[in-house]
Amino acid sequence: MILKLPSRMEEILVKKAESGLKEVEIAKELGISKQAVSKALKEARAKLTQIFLSLSDILNSDIIKINVEKGFMVLRNRETGEKIYVVYIPGQGPQVFLGRTEDIDVNRQFYRRIIDAAVKWGLLDSNTIDEDELLLIRKIIDKMEE
Repeated sequence: MILKLPSRMEEILVKKAESGLKEVEIAKELGISKQAVSKALKEARAKLTQIFLSLSDILNSDIIKINVEKGFMVLRNRETGEKIYVVYIPGQGPQVFLGRTEDIDVNRQFYRRIIDAAVKWGLLDSNTIDEDELLLIRKIIDKMEE
């Protein structure tokens, strides 16, 4: 199974999350029918749920929360009990990270991708993008755990 949404499906789902537009407005903006947008959204949600369920099995973890509207999942590892966070990065697929952020200086590029995706999914306000990465990751984790 490929752990990535088809690009057009992904585009519609992210556009809905990012802008909060209605299906009719998205259809008009993309030049397609409202029915096509509705179908794409329904299929994208189902496929993203499948991706997240597959990942929870792969990671041997229990699901705490899945939110396909905002593109994330929170897991608890069955062996260690540690929380695992998954964010779907548009164009790339799911990215997994732990609540520990000691390695933020080493993995700055990785965390920057998560921050950018969080803005696209509406988890973070685009005005906060210039704040400290550590603070932004904490905000993302807090939003995911709400």
